[in-house]
Amino acid sequence: MASTSRSSYAASGGVDGPAAMATGASEQAQLTSIRYARLILDQMNKMRLRTDFCDVGLRVGGQVFRGHRLVLAASSPYFSALFSGGMKEAEQDEVQIHGVETHIFEILLDFIYTGLINVTVENVQELVVAADMLQLNEVVSICCEFLKSHMDPSNCVGIFLLLEQIACTDIMEFTESYIHVHFLKVCVTDEFKSLSKDQVVKILSSEELKIEDEYQVFIAAMDWVLQDVAKRKKYVVEVLEPVRFPLISPPRLMKYIEGVTDFSLRVALLTLLKEYTEVSKSSKENKVHCLQQPAKMRPREKARKYLYAIGGYTRLQGGRWSDSWTLSCVERFDTFNQYWTTVSSLHKARSGFGVAILEGMIYVVGGEKDSMIFRCTEKYDLVTKQWGEGASLNFPRCGLGVCACHGVLYAIGGSIGSQISKTMEFYDPETNSWVMCGDMSSARTFFGCCELEGRIYIIGGISEEGAELHTAEVYDPISRRWTSLPVMATRRAYMGVACLNNCIYVVGGWNETTGALDSVEKYCPEEEKWIEVAPMTTVRAGVSVSAVNGLLYAVGGRATHRDFAAPATLDSVEIYDPHLDTWTEVGNMITSRCDGGLAMF
Repeated sequence: MASTSRSSYAASGGVDGPAAMATGASEQAQLTSIRYARLILDQMNKMRLRTDFCDVGLRVGGQVFRGHRLVLAASSPYFSALFSGGMKEAEQDEVQIHGVETHIFEILLDFIYTGLINVTVENVQELVVAADMLQLNEVVSICCEFLKSHMDPSNCVGIFLLLEQIACTDIMEFTESYIHVHFLKVCVTDEFKSLSKDQVVKILSSEELKIEDEYQVFIAAMDWVLQDVAKRKKYVVEVLEPVRFPLISPPRLMKYIEGVTDFSLRVALLTLLKEYTEVSKSSKENKVHCLQQPAKMRPREKARKYLYAIGGYTRLQGGRWSDSWTLSCVERFDTFNQYWTTVSSLHKARSGFGVAILEGMIYVVGGEKDSMIFRCTEKYDLVTKQWGEGASLNFPRCGLGVCACHGVLYAIGGSIGSQISKTMEFYDPETNSWVMCGDMSSARTFFGCCELEGRIYIIGGISEEGAELHTAEVYDPISRRWTSLPVMATRRAYMGVACLNNCIYVVGGWNETTGALDSVEKYCPEEEKWIEVAPMTTVRAGVSVSAVNGLLYAVGGRATHRDFAAPATLDSVEIYDPHLDTWTEVGNMITSRCDGGLAMF
C-alpha cells in the first residue's frame, strides 16, 4: 500500500502542493495537481496556434480565428449554446461573431486558452462589455475588480453607467455608494453634468449623499441645469424636487437666484422659493403637515452629524480656583434632534489638549492635569465606540494646536510650564509615529488652529512674553513655508476656531484688558482680510467651536470672573447662522466644561 501512495504522489506532480484526503485508517490518498491542469491548457493553446485539431472558425470583422468547439463550449454558456441545441452554427465550419471588435475578441480568445488577460485603462470598457455578451463571467469579474481599483470621482459616474449595461450588481452597488460618499467631488465633474435628467434626479434623491449641508445639493442640481440652460431649464422643477428646501435658509437661496441671468429660469426659481417658503412656514405651524413630509424636514442620513464634547475642566458657580475638576467624560450632541448623551470616557482626564479627526478616528493629543503636561495620545474609534492608546508626542505639550492635513496629523506649538514652544511635529498613521518637522515663525500657546484647502492656519494665542496675540500665520505643508496673515481686530487667546463656507471663524476667547470675549471675526482667504460678524449671546473664554451642516456651534467655555471669584464654566451651546448673521442658544450640555475639545463626525 505504501508504494502505491508514493507512486500516485509522484505522478500527480507533487511540486504543486497536492491536496490529499485520507480514507479511514488506510494509506491510500486521492491527490490532485494544479500543474497538470495548467499543462493541459497550455498544450491546447499550442494546438490552437498550430491549428491542430481545430474544428471551427470564428469570423470577427474581417479576421477568422481557428479554435476547438469543445474548448470554446466549455469556456462559456454562449459558445455552448452556439454549438449545440440544434443551432445552425453547430454544423457550420465558420461562425460569424457580431458586436465585438477584432482586437478585443483576440484578447478574450487568448484568455479562454491561457487563463491570462491584460486589462488596461484603455481596453477595460470594451473588454467587460464583450465578455458580458460572450458570457465569460470570469473576465467580467476581473474587469469589474480592475474598475473598482481605478475608481475616482472623475470616472465613477461613467463606470456606474457602464456596469448598468451589463447588470453587474455587486460592483454597481459599490460604485453607487462611492458616488454618494464622494458626491461633492463627483457633482462638479463633466460626467455628472452630462447625465440625463432621470439619472441626476436618482442621485440627488439618495438618503446616502455625504454632504455638509443641503445647499450643496441645490447647487449641484442648478449646475446641471446651467450646463445647457436652453434645453434643461424646462426640467428645473423635477431636478429640484429632491432638494430639501426647508433645510436651506431663504436669504441664501434668494442671493443665489439674484445672480441667475436667464430671466425665465429666475422667475421659475422665485416661484419655487415662494412655494417652499410657504410649505416650510406651514410645516412649523402645523404638526400634521410636518408629519406628512418628514423627508423634506430632516437632514439626509449621511449629513446628520454628531458633536463630541471631550474632556476639559469644570468649575461650579461661586467656587474657588482650587475647586476645579479636570474631566475625562465625553458627551455627544445629536445636531438633528438636539440632545446630549454620554459616551465612553477618556482613559486620562485632561484639558488644554488638541483634537482632530483622521481616518475615521478622533485623536486627543497632549494636554494637562494638575500641572502635569502630557505627551500621550488617545484615539476614539467611531465604529467600536471605544478609546485606545495612540503614539506619544516627541515632547509634552499643553495649549497646542492639532489638525489633520494631507493624510497626517500635525501638533504645533503649546507650552511646557512657562516655556512656550514654536516647534511642530506630524503623526503618520502608517508608521504610527510622530516626526519633528520644523518651527512656526513665532512661539505661541492656547491659539486657534485649523486646516483649510490643504493649508494650516495658526491664529492668536499667548506669546513668549505672556501677551495675547492678534497675529496669524499660515503653513503650506507642500512647500514647508510659513506666511504671515493680516492681524485680527482683537487680541485673543483661549478662543474657538472653525472653518465654514471657505472662511475661518475665530470665536470668543480671552483678552487681559477685556476679559472673556463675545466677539467673533472671520477671515476670508480670497479677500485676505478679517471681518467682524455678530457677537455671541454670551462671553466665552476656552470655548470649543465646530462647523456642522452649514452652521457654527460654540460649546462651553467660561465667563469673566468678578470680585476675584473664579469664573464658573458654562454648559450652554449656541449656533451661528452665517446667512442670517445671528446666534441662537440650543440644548445645554450635561456637564459644563472649558478648555476641552470638540470634534464633529
